[in-house]
Amino acid sequence: MIVAIVIPVFNRRDITLRCLDSLHSIRDDKFRIMVVDSGSTDGTREAIRENYRDVILLETTPESWWAAATNIGVREAVKSGCEYILTYNDDNVATTEVLNKLVDTAEQYTHSIISSVKCSFQNPDRVLFAGRRRSRFTDRSYFMNRGQKYDQIGTGIRKVDWLHGQCTLFPVSVFETAGLFDEEAFPHLYADDDLILRARQAGYELLVNLDAVVLNDEKQTGINPYYKRIELKEIPELLTSTKSFFQLSTKTRFLWRHKRNIFTFVITWVADYARLFAVILLRWVLPEKIYKKIEKYYQRLVSG
Repeated sequence: MIVAIVIPVFNRRDITLRCLDSLHSIRDDKFRIMVVDSGSTDGTREAIRENYRDVILLETTPESWWAAATNIGVREAVKSGCEYILTYNDDNVATTEVLNKLVDTAEQYTHSIISSVKCSFQNPDRVLFAGRRRSRFTDRSYFMNRGQKYDQIGTGIRKVDWLHGQCTLFPVSVFETAGLFDEEAFPHLYADDDLILRARQAGYELLVNLDAVVLNDEKQTGINPYYKRIELKEIPELLTSTKSFFQLSTKTRFLWRHKRNIFTFVITWVADYARLFAVILLRWVLPEKIYKKIEKYYQRLVSG
């Protein structure tokens, strides 16, 4: 089995090198690291050439956001005969067994897409992602075990309704069946969600290996009021930036494409933006400790 680890990067030299350091310390010969650089000007490419000569460095332009850059890596991986592709973000730090555990799962569950658990780099015991379930009555999804301690979520393989693309193993057949990431409709955010849901519709199982963990530097994530208090002047950027999960055009397009029906689309759109502004308001008026307690209670509530 040959696995391509495809990592899109842009102007985060130190973060990218930290990512590559952690991968190099644990990988073996079946893994090929492919870094796709979108025209960095901070010395990223030069540092990779100097320090990681075995890394396959692909280059594109700054106009290539996550989806287009990742597609370049996917095409190169397919052309070079790789059987699996691990989409991977450069703000991840790999734990010792994460790569082999994902591959072992892929060999056991051959028609599946498999994600790792994502824990916080700043607080490795805190879970950021362990799978998502889709709401029964709307088009929303909720994060399972988010904010819980890692040792409380269990072990083994979990079947879920939704994954992410930050540390996720795809068999090459997914791209042959469901296509590439839609870089036109979803140039940055939602491209992974979109492809994963298209692959699920094509019959692929979505799994999380609860024993495979990657640490994610959540401070590097785009504009997100769920991670930090944002100021009034940041709200226009929150609604328009390509780096924002709440960009009006992209989020609306995604919800429309994957709606159950028009009723669930409307309910979901209204609920998502109502919750967004409620979170912004609560972060303004409540002390951080109280907000965190409310957030933990909400996560326990939606997780059942």
